[in-house]
Amino acid sequence: MSNRLGLYIHVPFCLSKCSYCHFASGVFPGSLIKPYFGALRREVEGLPELSQKLNAKGTGAADWVIDTIFVGGGTPSLVDGREIGQALGWIRSTFSLAHVPEITLEVNPGTLTDDKLDCYREAGVNRISLGVQTFQDRLLKKVGRSHSAADSISTVEMCRRKGIDNLNVDLIAGLPGQTEDDWQENLVRVAALSPEHLSLYLLEIHEDAHLGKREGLAGASLPDEDQVAAWYQESVDWLGSAGWEQYEISNFCKPGRQSRHNLKYWTDQPFVGLGCGAHSYWAGERWGNERDPVRYVKLLEGGEPATTFRSKISPGKHLEEVIFLGLRLNAGLDLWRCRRQFGFDLRDRFGRELSQLVQEGLIEIQGDRLKLTARGRLFSNEVFVQFMQ
Repeated sequence: MSNRLGLYIHVPFCLSKCSYCHFASGVFPGSLIKPYFGALRREVEGLPELSQKLNAKGTGAADWVIDTIFVGGGTPSLVDGREIGQALGWIRSTFSLAHVPEITLEVNPGTLTDDKLDCYREAGVNRISLGVQTFQDRLLKKVGRSHSAADSISTVEMCRRKGIDNLNVDLIAGLPGQTEDDWQENLVRVAALSPEHLSLYLLEIHEDAHLGKREGLAGASLPDEDQVAAWYQESVDWLGSAGWEQYEISNFCKPGRQSRHNLKYWTDQPFVGLGCGAHSYWAGERWGNERDPVRYVKLLEGGEPATTFRSKISPGKHLEEVIFLGLRLNAGLDLWRCRRQFGFDLRDRFGRELSQLVQEGLIEIQGDRLKLTARGRLFSNEVFVQFMQ
């Protein structure tokens, strides 16, 4: 196993709860921030013991090198920059960090100030991920976002003024009431801002999110799925011509600016999640923390672990995940690596399925690389289900 490790830190505090969101986040009293970060510190301080348990050689946290940290939420930029700086300081005192780690902080437009950004940069944050979602104020209001299009633009300008040269922008296609003209405007506006990275998501309706409860699965006010799929394909072509290369189904970047942290998820590398609702994957185990921040704090204040579930990953499930995540990448799945890892060639195990998918124009095999085609990325779920055990 590689000694490179990614860390995710979850900050659950929000100004408002977006109607499509199903993450462990919400509007909580400010008085919870200090005890929450105190609980985070306790969790960080328990990581050396955790690494000794999970590493077969019994080595400790000092043998691991953190090369990516992602501070997400929620809205981490609501929190005082000193709190984020302290959390990163605890990690530095527990682990060795790579020479130039990628440290990303999620930001909601309109919540950033010059002072906060100065604190974040001083703490080592060198990448900002901005939740723009869309540039139409009426749509932002409809889904419960607290910012405006003007806030998005001014936040990008602030980041550039402060020397942030690695910026991601999130956009969502398929929002309630969104039109083709709206989506075209999003592409034009984001091109003008010219972020180094762009994440383009198709709206997913979760039944436990407010939008799912209000709209129902049919989603009468949502754009037609075929229409949204057409927007997606047009976006892939347009963004490519504008200088962004697609490297994953939902992610585009300027040359060399892939998200190093998210690549860990897609390439079967270990990561540890800290904070309420955070998930971890290490040494063949997956586990997750208590989702409610108040209960999370109480568990750690009482000397208890925050983990609410833990499971060993079976070889079959592991194979499914490697295929599913690897195929999301434009580079595709390394068949030689899979053969070495699992002891057989996928072309032997899934010969019939692969042949059918090739005939349908959904996948292609180039040497030892198995890839989705452009059409396959539109129907990726139909491809993934063929490899489920």
